[in-house]
Amino acid sequence: MSRLLLLLHSRTLTSHLCNSTLTPTLTQTQSLSPSPSFPLQLQTFSFRSSFSSKTKNSKQQEQEQEEADKVGNEAKNKNKKINNSSSESSVRDSDYPSGEFQLQEFSWWRKLTVKLMMLTALPRERIPNATFLTMKIRGEIFEQLESRYSSELSLPQICENIIKAAYDPRISGIYLHIETLSCGWAKIDEIQRHILDFKKSGKFIVAYVPECCEEEYYLACACEEIYVPPSAYFSLFGLTVEASFLRGVLDNVGIEPEVERIGKYKSAGDLLTSKTMSEENCEMLTALLDNVYENWLDKVSSAKGKTREDLENFINQGVYQVEKLKEEGWITNISYDDEVISMLRERLGLHKDEQIPMVDYSEYSRVRKWTLGLSGGEDQIAVIRASGSISRIQSPFSDSSSDIIEDEFIEKIRSVRESKRYKAAIIRIDSPGGDALASDLMWREIKLLAASKPVIASMSDVAASGGYYMAMAAGTIVAENLTLTGSIGVVTGRFNLGKLYGKIGFNKEIISRGKYAELHAAEQRPLRSDEAELLAKYAQHAYTQFRNKAAFSRSMPVDKMEEVAQGRIWTGKDAASRGLVDAIGGLSRVVAIAKLKANIPQDR
Repeated sequence: MSRLLLLLHSRTLTSHLCNSTLTPTLTQTQSLSPSPSFPLQLQTFSFRSSFSSKTKNSKQQEQEQEEADKVGNEAKNKNKKINNSSSESSVRDSDYPSGEFQLQEFSWWRKLTVKLMMLTALPRERIPNATFLTMKIRGEIFEQLESRYSSELSLPQICENIIKAAYDPRISGIYLHIETLSCGWAKIDEIQRHILDFKKSGKFIVAYVPECCEEEYYLACACEEIYVPPSAYFSLFGLTVEASFLRGVLDNVGIEPEVERIGKYKSAGDLLTSKTMSEENCEMLTALLDNVYENWLDKVSSAKGKTREDLENFINQGVYQVEKLKEEGWITNISYDDEVISMLRERLGLHKDEQIPMVDYSEYSRVRKWTLGLSGGEDQIAVIRASGSISRIQSPFSDSSSDIIEDEFIEKIRSVRESKRYKAAIIRIDSPGGDALASDLMWREIKLLAASKPVIASMSDVAASGGYYMAMAAGTIVAENLTLTGSIGVVTGRFNLGKLYGKIGFNKEIISRGKYAELHAAEQRPLRSDEAELLAKYAQHAYTQFRNKAAFSRSMPVDKMEEVAQGRIWTGKDAASRGLVDAIGGLSRVVAIAKLKANIPQDR
């Protein structure tokens, strides 16, 4: 049978280019079957389900409905008894602690201790007073915590550096270089939140933005001042979303995709089977785009002290001249990098010939929190990061750091479950999904962990399909406003290469035993009607299992879950209003909830 993948491409709805195009691409996955079949995928491009009622008789439908009702009733009854192993969907977002950053005022004794620790710190941790932390935020931002000596940007290290700088008496401010970003809106929201937290220290943070589209400007607006060079590339023209289709190309070369899809919004196969966007896909993408656009308008207009109408009118003028941006108050000034540094030198009261002490991202990452008196106490919360596509085994063609490997992840889960050091666990998910079996096995291990200690799922840019499958096992699910999640649906299929083989003169003959033995081997011919029916039943069975397990995990009747499933992708905000997510927030709020569940005081 076809290997199932629960997959959503993680870069869908992220404006990576300066023309603000949100371009989804086909994720390359390898099938374990010997024929050119492609696995079950869940992706952001929706389509009308091609699964018809003729694949199930009335008896089968009755059995499935009975099973669905049973699961729904169990969900209602068991939710009252289960504390951490199922979601507390009855708890409102406002009932959870906010996790809002509060700058702690150190006592004189603690300040003295910190000074002594800084004096005796390792040489790599010593920096002069009145130093500026400089960070260049551009390109891809990884969810995994990289080595302290790595030059790659990781979200945990960026956020840690900002918090350290807020407390570090040697740091006067932050000089943030922002260039073209290749990450989702959830990561940007997390960084923006930390910038706002940093400003509570009374120190200032300025942004220098030589290239700017919607994402970059969104992040820069959190800073007190925005500077751009005279030749800056500014493209604040709005957001778009695209869907590409290969069916015409495949027809020309003689390749026929044979696809079974469950869920009218499940669009992973549209790239291969359609030539135009379906009504359902258009509806879903429009809703997602509206969410992103409305959020961008609200946050940017609020940060700049403008109205939404002012901002919309401005971007609809197609302004690209930086002089116009300054004139209307969208940036602070037009300055080159050296001019901004000279301005910072004057603020510090330094002579023009004096050099400003600066420490960059990599260097400051080596400063331990212990040196600044920020080390934790005895109670520990484990943070298990699950970033990338989900696989059962490591592919020889993929980077191990960019995938979630079933065995490795399960080993981490079990070590946390067996350890008495950890009072709670956070599963930090940034995954479009992947292999369905691996997702289910990891779900089971997270469920077992949740039975022994509180488990909270924290969603980053994307936690959809297999990524959402993992999150369902946690007691509480927290997402960012613009996290892409949901995508509870199924796609599976294979390619018929018969016409292509005929064009190139290739022939293949098969001797088989067993009625369905050639299901994956005979790619030189179309599926027989009985084979197609089996594939449809297989996909429907997988979908029913996924949907029912989601209903049980979220303590929701199956018919209600069916309304929000169907392969549809939701933003975190919309998912929360439909019961798929418990609360909205970043990692700081997740930690606060974990403390609450583990009976750890919030101020510890």
